[in-house]
Amino acid sequence: MSYRIYLDFPVFHEPLASHTVADCINHSDVFLMNAFGFMLITTAVILMLTASYAIKYQREGAGVGLAYFGLAYVGFGLALLGIGLLQTHAGCMFLIGDCYQHGLPSYWLEAKVGVNSGLKILNGLALTFVYLNLRRTDI
Repeated sequence: MSYRIYLDFPVFHEPLASHTVADCINHSDVFLMNAFGFMLITTAVILMLTASYAIKYQREGAGVGLAYFGLAYVGFGLALLGIGLLQTHAGCMFLIGDCYQHGLPSYWLEAKVGVNSGLKILNGLALTFVYLNLRRTDI
């Protein structure tokens, strides 16, 4: 009795032997690395935003600017949690990654791209406010 092991590598038009292991890893895990990268980038942006607002609030007095960003990031966190829950319910292997189950709606990829783009825009806006908060300081 023989067993075959099927690996989830991308489909190449050339023989697999002509590709390196790094090519296979780069192609098959690209979304996982993007999700991990977004988590690291968003964490760094939130830390910079919090520090810039702490400096601004110390200089000018307390305000509500940081609370608005907090609410926006909580909203995107809930959206990503909802995506993960729906994909898990449909039987997908990945919480946020690619999923080709029949139980998902046809517009699912566009919804995930929309949430991803919204998070990029929010991170860019937060970095803009970091600059605006620190431009009048001596740092």
